[in-house]
Amino acid sequence: MIVCVCKSVSDRQIKACLEAGANSLEDLQIDLGVALCCGKCGPYVQEMLDGVPSCCGRGCGGACSSVDAGDTATQVVVMQELALAA
Repeated sequence: MIVCVCKSVSDRQIKACLEAGANSLEDLQIDLGVALCCGKCGPYVQEMLDGVPSCCGRGCGGACSSVDAGDTATQVVVMQELALAA
C-alpha cells in the first residue's frame, strides 16, 4: 500500500528501512523522503515506527485496530478491507 503519495513510498519500503536499522522519522525522511512534502503520511509513518496498528483513517476512533490483538492475520485482513472500502 502506498503510504506517501508525494514520494510514492509504500509500507513495504518503510518496513524494509526499519528492518535495515532506521529508527526515527528523521531516518525515514532522509532515506525515503516521507513526510517532507504535504506531511499527511507523517502520523501513519510514526505509528509504523512505534509499532502501533494504524487506523484506516475513516474516523473510526481506532475500531479497526481494536481487533483481538492475538490474531494478527485477522487484524491485517480487517485493516485491508477497511482501507479498500475507503
